[in-house]
Amino acid sequence: MSETLQVATVTINEMIVLGHLDVGDGYRTKRDQFASDGHRIIRVADVIDGVIGMDSPDFVSIDYTKSIGAKAGRAGDILLTTKGTVGRVAVVPILSESIVYSPQLCYFRVQDSERVDSGFLKHWLSSPEFLLQAADRMNNTDMAAYINLADIRSLRLSLPCIDDQRAIGKVLTALDDKITANITISNSTDEYLSTELALLLRSGSADVPLATIAKTNELTRKPLSDETIRYIDIAAVGIGTHTIPTPIDWNDAPGRARRALRRGDTLWSTVRPNRRSHSLNLSSDRDLIGSTGLAVLTPTTVGFAYLYEITKRAEFTSYLETVAEGSAYPAVRADRFGEAQVPLLPAAQLAAFEALAAPMREHLYSLSQENIQLAATRDALLPQLMSGKLRVKDADKSLAGVL
Repeated sequence: MSETLQVATVTINEMIVLGHLDVGDGYRTKRDQFASDGHRIIRVADVIDGVIGMDSPDFVSIDYTKSIGAKAGRAGDILLTTKGTVGRVAVVPILSESIVYSPQLCYFRVQDSERVDSGFLKHWLSSPEFLLQAADRMNNTDMAAYINLADIRSLRLSLPCIDDQRAIGKVLTALDDKITANITISNSTDEYLSTELALLLRSGSADVPLATIAKTNELTRKPLSDETIRYIDIAAVGIGTHTIPTPIDWNDAPGRARRALRRGDTLWSTVRPNRRSHSLNLSSDRDLIGSTGLAVLTPTTVGFAYLYEITKRAEFTSYLETVAEGSAYPAVRADRFGEAQVPLLPAAQLAAFEALAAPMREHLYSLSQENIQLAATRDALLPQLMSGKLRVKDADKSLAGVL
């Protein structure tokens, strides 16, 4: 990397015209094009923490492959969320199935790697230079946060020479790779525990109401004007994960901030249960407050790991879908959670599973905390490297004890 960062200012559209980059939005699926399999639809909610979830239950029929065209996902595509939560970024991994992007996503596809480095471009989309321009364009509408394709094409970026792009991208991508490795471990462990429980259940269990082993929404917190909280709403909960927001004054929190969360609680979104928005809370922070749109399940006669595992099974999701009320905005009442029939293992097997699963869940929680720190380090380095205020070799030194 050069000692002084030399950049050229170009627009996204100019890069497209020169053939260096392809940019497009997602595919608008018509009602009759949905299917039970085919091209899996990737939505905004599937792009979380730099990773693309492949759990979406929605598909476009394979019969419409030609119509989808370039909007079909490709490994290496950089995705940007453009509506609702604008600015989440992830790179499409090597694919084992065909995917298609929803219209609320924009893809960036590098066409000339000798002009544009994909690692640099991905991180530029999280840089202050991008975020300030995006915020300005989003403020031009009275609707929900949104940035359209024309706005994206008008964005201007400071583009260093390709060697400097690669050097910057390499440093930041090293942090991303560590984060991804931790996520891979978490996903593999999660699948392993699901398999282990399934094997134990085959040897025999008794179906009992969930209320006999857990309480639903046991604690309520009332606002205190001199306190700050970390408010978790239903949008913060994904499939097996939730984001921890920054602290806010309780006076500024919405009226739905009432659910007290404790270590070992399982969280389930009561809205649209088919999306399987659920997570396990292993934080001891007393300032965590959940939305009343969440069902907070607190274990009573079983361990937290077992409760979480049985409520993330497909059978539990199917039950919630069955009892959800409302067509446009299906939601599950709190009492319906307690009525759910769930399998209960014999005492010896129950203890054995908890002894296996609980330490693993604790380790996965520690990995998630490490990822938060890695992401904070990356985000602190990003503007310094992009602006040239920090040299790559100095950034490498600062990461010596991190990676």
